[in-house]
Amino acid sequence: MVASLVMGLVLLLVALVYHAGRRAGFKAGRQVGRAEAPLLLRMRYQLDARCPICDDSEGLAGEEAERERCGS
Repeated sequence: MVASLVMGLVLLLVALVYHAGRRAGFKAGRQVGRAEAPLLLRMRYQLDARCPICDDSEGLAGEEAERERCGS
């Protein structure tokens, strides 16, 4: 009787710790996603020379594009 009660409490504790860790992991993942999203959009814009949001495939041309690549 006592062994099954202890085993039940251990399993409950394991389930609670798993749940807390899972919630913390999702929270950390959302924070990383919010931080990386603007960087990935900017990288995609510079590599493809088109806007990933509005799908503007014209981009910049000539000297404007060169200045944009150089960061000035």
